[in-house]
Amino acid sequence: MIIGFAVMSILALIAFAFLYAKEAQVKDLSKQLFDEKGVSSHLRNEKHHEWERAETFQQEVIALKQEIADLKATFKNSNDDGDFGKVIHWTNQMATSQTYYLTFVVDPNGRKIMNDFENRFKRSLFTNDERETCRRIGQSEVFDFISNRISNAQSPNYSEQLEIAYLTGQLESNYD
Repeated sequence: MIIGFAVMSILALIAFAFLYAKEAQVKDLSKQLFDEKGVSSHLRNEKHHEWERAETFQQEVIALKQEIADLKATFKNSNDDGDFGKVIHWTNQMATSQTYYLTFVVDPNGRKIMNDFENRFKRSLFTNDERETCRRIGQSEVFDFISNRISNAQSPNYSEQLEIAYLTGQLESNYD
């Protein structure tokens, strides 16, 4: 009987030790669970704050895009008004006889250029070398072309509208 009592007490002691170990394990697990809940709650709060910041940034982006669109529309409208300076739209039109006249006769710098062309290119055309002769004839033709256009502009029968119509291919030439 004493042996039975000793065995029972040893078994009870082992059971108490086992229960104490399980209780410590439960405390550790509950502490870990509490810590994880705290971290999870903290992360959830951070995520919520990040979403709120993202929404405010998205609203700012939308507002800025709208502001940019408004500025572009204002800029397009202001180009018509000339608020930002003078806007010149160039058109590529062919030079008329009147253009040559204004450039090379009326303008003092144009007259200087015409005199320089005459001194350079209106000299004796024919030389012993055939290639040099051809080159001089070609240079002379440019000067003669400009002179003919100036003469056309000074003609009493000259009409710039008719010449423009001819240059655009809408009329046959009377000036050749």
